[in-house]
Amino acid sequence: MSDYRELMPFLDCGRLVRLPSKKRKRLAALAWLAEHIPPEKYYTESEFDALLDRLHTFRDPAALRRELCEVSLVRRTPDGSVYRLDPEGPSLEELIGKYCGETPEPAVESETLPGPFAFPDVSEEDLTHAAEFRERIHAEALAIVRRVRPEAAEVVDPYPVEAYFQRHWDYPGAWYTVVAIPESSGSREALLDRIVRETLAQSRKNAGTQQV
Repeated sequence: MSDYRELMPFLDCGRLVRLPSKKRKRLAALAWLAEHIPPEKYYTESEFDALLDRLHTFRDPAALRRELCEVSLVRRTPDGSVYRLDPEGPSLEELIGKYCGETPEPAVESETLPGPFAFPDVSEEDLTHAAEFRERIHAEALAIVRRVRPEAAEVVDPYPVEAYFQRHWDYPGAWYTVVAIPESSGSREALLDRIVRETLAQSRKNAGTQQV
C-alpha cells in the first residue's frame, strides 16, 4: 500500500478537496482514488461518476475519469460506456517513475506501537476511556468507508487500544498519559485515512478470495 502522507493537505474527512497541480502529488491523488474503487465491479459512466462524487468535493468527475484512464489506473470501453479499475494497473511508485522520471524514496516504517504494558501506570478506567475514544474514531472511519462499501460492518485499525495514549513528562519528575490519537499516525485526518484505506484494501482482498 502506498504512503499518502504528502497528500494530507488535499484530503478532508476522507475526500479529495482538490487536485494538486504538481505532477507527483497529482499522481498520488489519482492512485489514492484508485485504491478506493472496488476492483470487481463494472460501472456505467453515471455510476462511476457517482462513486467519484463520494470521493471528492470539487464536482468534476469527468476530469477524474479522464485522468484515471490516461495513467492506466482505470479501463474503459472504446465508447466510454463502461469503466472498471484496472487490476493490473501501475502502483504509485511506477507512476512516479514513468511520469516524473524519478525513483521515490522508500516509505518510512512506522515506529513500534506501544504494547499492552508500555504504560504501567494506565488504569482499567483509562483503558475504558481509550476504548470509547477509539470507537468514536472507528465510527467516523466507517461512515467514510460506507460511501464506497455500504455493506461494511467494521473497520480495520492497525493500532491497539493502548496506542490511543500519549505519554508526557510532567516536570520535575512524573510521567502521565492522556487519551489521544496514536502519535505515529500524525494527525486525526491521517489516522482516519489510514483506517479507511486499510479497511477498503481488506474488503477488496476478501472479495477477490470469494470470487476464486
